Order: sequence, then C-alpha cells, then structure tokens
Amino acid sequence: MICEYPDYYEKFHCIGGSCPDTCCAGWEVDVDEESLNYYKSLEGPFGDRLRSHLKEENDEVYFPLTKENRCPFLNKSNLCDIYIELGEESLCQVCTEYPRYFMDVGNYEQIDMSLSCMELGRIFFSDPGLVHYIRSENDVLGEELAPEEENELVHVLALRNEAIEILQETPARPLTEQLKDVISLVEDAVSLDPSVSILEGEEANVLSAAYHHRNAAFISETADDLLQLMTKLEVLDERWTNELDKLGKCAETDFNEQLKLFKKTLGSQGEHWFRRLSVYFVYRYFIDASMDGDLMRSLRILIRSLKIILRMAVLRFKEQGGSFTQMDMADVCHLYSKEVEHSDDNVEIMKAPFDKG
Repeated sequence: MICEYPDYYEKFHCIGGSCPDTCCAGWEVDVDEESLNYYKSLEGPFGDRLRSHLKEENDEVYFPLTKENRCPFLNKSNLCDIYIELGEESLCQVCTEYPRYFMDVGNYEQIDMSLSCMELGRIFFSDPGLVHYIRSENDVLGEELAPEEENELVHVLALRNEAIEILQETPARPLTEQLKDVISLVEDAVSLDPSVSILEGEEANVLSAAYHHRNAAFISETADDLLQLMTKLEVLDERWTNELDKLGKCAETDFNEQLKLFKKTLGSQGEHWFRRLSVYFVYRYFIDASMDGDLMRSLRILIRSLKIILRMAVLRFKEQGGSFTQMDMADVCHLYSKEVEHSDDNVEIMKAPFDKG
C-alpha cells in the first residue's frame, strides 16, 4: 500500500495536560470492540471503574461525559487515568489516533491530522514554508478496486495534486487569484454532469447551465447565506453558538471595513496562514470525490470553510482591538474544525448544494 502524509504529521506530539483545550472534554469517547473486550476482562478496582462508566446504546459503546462535560477518566491535572494506570496501549482507538485520521481507497492510504487539535494548529501555522507531502510503501494490501474505480482514484489524486501546486506556486500570487484557478480547474473537470452529457444541442446547453447554477452557486454565497448554512449544523461546542450570535449581529459594511484593516495589519502573514489552510482543505477533502464522484462537493467545503473562517478571524480581530496572533488563527480553525469536521452530518451540510428555501 502507498501511504501519503504531510510533513507536519511527523512533528506532532501530544502535550497532554498542557493543552489549552483538551480533547478529553466536550466529546463522548467511542469505545471500539477490541478495547471493550479488554476493559470487560480487567480485574480489580480499576476494571470495575472502567465498566461502571461504559454505556451501550444503539449498537454503540462509549464513555458518557460527566456533568462537567469531561471524560470520566480525565483527572484534575488534565491527564488520562487509563493511560496512567494501564499504559498508552490500553487507550481506545479514537484516543490513540486523534488528531490523526486515515483514509484508505484501494491500495492508497491518505493520512492527515485535524486542526481541531490546538497543538497541531500551533505547529501548522508556525511553519513559514510550504506544506510538503511524504510517500512511503508497505506490504499491506488494500481492498481491490475495479479498473474504473482505480482510474477515478488516479484522476482525483492528480487533480488534487495540481490544485495544491497552484496554491503553493512560487513566487506566490495573491491567494484569491490562486483560488480562482483552483475553482476553474475543478469546473473544467466537471463541466457537465455525466447524467446529461449524452444530450446534444440547445437542450444540453440549458441543462448544463442549470447544473452549473446549482452546483457552483456557492462561490457567490453571501454572508446571510453562510449564516443560514451555519445554523443548520449540529452544535457540538457551546462556543459555536456564541460565534453564530456574533456573526449574525455583524453588519456587512462593518465587516468589510474590518476586513480591510485585517488584511493591512496581517499582510503577507495572513495570506500565508490562509494559503496553508487552503492546502489543508484540498488535501483532506478532494480524495472524497474518488468515492462519491463529485468534485464540486469537495470544492464547496473548501470555499465555504475559508469564507467562514475568514469571517470568524476578522470578528476576533475586531474584538481584540486590531490584534490577531498565530494562536488566534489556530484557535479559530480549532473551533471550526471541532464543530464541522467531527460530524459526518455537518460535513455533508458543508458539501451539499444550499437550498435557500
């Protein structure tokens, strides 16, 4: 199997109790089958404690949060009692892997990390360079793909890599220009829905225009459109509700004035952060098109995510009297990623055409 991962993957180390927003609070911890069997077999007081917190519901097993919204094994020092008592190898799969994630398609494995982790955000945005991707091979065999599926994967990965090259070209052009080129790249690749491609003449032109209108309308979505989209998301963090309230109260004229100040104050540093962020979203989501066959869905979540994070950043900048640091950037992305990227339903909302009705 071919494995590919970004350079920041090798730089990450969990900082445990020193983390400003521990991943052991706010989320229920899913318990995988192997860990469940191990916990059920443990003897003694700690085994009893583990089993007393297990909850089985709808064929799922998890550790529910305490009334303080924390994992029941997160102690007062923000350290894990399971880790302390039993060692790292005894953690659930989700605890061992986070913030890493793995996507296998045939004999290709894409590995990445989530910006919902504050420490990863610090590493990611403190890097002054480009994002580099590393490939390795192992003897593991992935699921066999049909020839057409293999061709689709190769096509999508090639297009993803081209999009990343556009965003990271040197010398760098303004990010808005590079994003326009990425949009054009994807639109050229999916210029006509396969379901209408067999039509000819005026009928094909009309349906093609309708397809483009529905699928590319997100490019011109307004602040109100984005706010409506955001209110459809399942709320996973109370801070998200506060963000929605602030975004809803911000007049567009005020935002535009603050945006000018934001760009002037941050200059090339701000461009660099958002360029890396663009690469992050391209790498993470374009591969999904090899399975759902729709690159426009991947493009939607890229553009919408950048627009929303930019608005959140500008409002943070305004609140702080014209100050916005690297850790502010990491925290804004952390909040967005935690809300969107850890819910399949929320990711689907960000990918789907938006019905204003």
